[in-house]
Amino acid sequence: MTNIKSIILLTFSLSAILACESGINKAKSELAENEKNPAVYSRKPIDSLTQDEIWTRYLTNPCYLPLLKDPEFWEKGTPVGFSFAELLNDSLSADNMYRTRYLVGDFNAVGPDKKLRGANEVYPKLSDLPEFKKLPSSLVNKMDKTYPGTAAFEQLKIEIENTLGDSAFTYINFLNKVWAYKMVPIIRQYSIENNNLYSAGQTIAMCEACTDTLKLQGRFATSAKRQDIGYKVGANGSKRQFYVEYFPIGNRRKYYAGLYRITSKNWETKRKYDSLDIARDKELGGGNNRVTFFKGSAELPNFLLLQPDARYPKAMRQNGIHEVALRGLSRGMLGTANSIGCLRVSDFGSKFLRWWVPQNCKIFVGYKDSLYHNKVTEKSSAEAFLPFKNAEEGNAFRKWLNTYKPNEAKILEISETGDYRNGHIIDGYYYFKDEYNKYVSSKKN
Repeated sequence: MTNIKSIILLTFSLSAILACESGINKAKSELAENEKNPAVYSRKPIDSLTQDEIWTRYLTNPCYLPLLKDPEFWEKGTPVGFSFAELLNDSLSADNMYRTRYLVGDFNAVGPDKKLRGANEVYPKLSDLPEFKKLPSSLVNKMDKTYPGTAAFEQLKIEIENTLGDSAFTYINFLNKVWAYKMVPIIRQYSIENNNLYSAGQTIAMCEACTDTLKLQGRFATSAKRQDIGYKVGANGSKRQFYVEYFPIGNRRKYYAGLYRITSKNWETKRKYDSLDIARDKELGGGNNRVTFFKGSAELPNFLLLQPDARYPKAMRQNGIHEVALRGLSRGMLGTANSIGCLRVSDFGSKFLRWWVPQNCKIFVGYKDSLYHNKVTEKSSAEAFLPFKNAEEGNAFRKWLNTYKPNEAKILEISETGDYRNGHIIDGYYYFKDEYNKYVSSKKN
């Protein structure tokens, strides 16, 4: 068994990249885990891992997906997996602390064992990010734990200003323009659309490459491509738009490249872009205040443009990552393929990714055709999985949300009355189902 002394020596002998994982307390903790399960927790250089070891790690951590050498995960005729060195941002200097950040598009809706994966979001912890290392740990812990939209959240801003002086405004700007949109991570096994039930499992993972581990910093449910736009021309010459199914699998697998770079970081009309945002973009190597619109009308907030690597000449261009936008594509489908090409994430997910990713950040996209999409056919109806059975139940939740969480109701665009089956209300329920169900139970007693 590896002793603690050898782990510490190994930690200090590795390159500067390992700084994100160093420390005696960290080594002690991982030694304990190593004793429980050596196959998973043994620490050694990433480049020395076997494919079996990578597979073991991938099953719990999507950051290892780019290293998989399984040809079924990649387009035929393109690289079958990547090396550790290829994870790094090759546009930033070797000493840039953001160089180790990358994204992973894990588009398998079900696991390799065909079992449901679920859309299990992981929200980033500020105490784990280098941007907050200079602050008192007690203050960062409060930022992590204080819920937006509350009196305590407003008091926290005052405390930050009193503690940090002029430097406080950078962090207050972050709280106002990013952290204020934080809700509760989405955790659900199914997505519901009309009377259909689908497996939820597609995610975008925020990753950090250290020489002996790949850290999962956060994970957001996403919707990759399932739709394409068709048109019908009426007898009077009028055009009507409709959606048709189009999966990027089989002969269409070339649609998504295995590797992209985020070459443009755009903004949104909801938030003012000021000097503090300019400074943040400069710190990460680039960004701008342009707003992206689909066909000149529908806003795609916080659009991150995806530029395919040159090794994927047939990949679709002009796609990006952005907040759920087009009303014809349900919000309640996050975690399940349902977009026309772009990668759709939540309001908070789009804002945090826009703030977190450096310019030219790499995003690796891998999936098996057979796991990309899964309609749950053995269920005769999705009604049993709807959170509300009728308009009365749906409106009761709408009223509760607007009464007790007006900030969140505004973000999710949920009014006090409306359809009990639409994606907005389904999304809202899955964010706050525990609180709401507790509230309903208290009213019955």
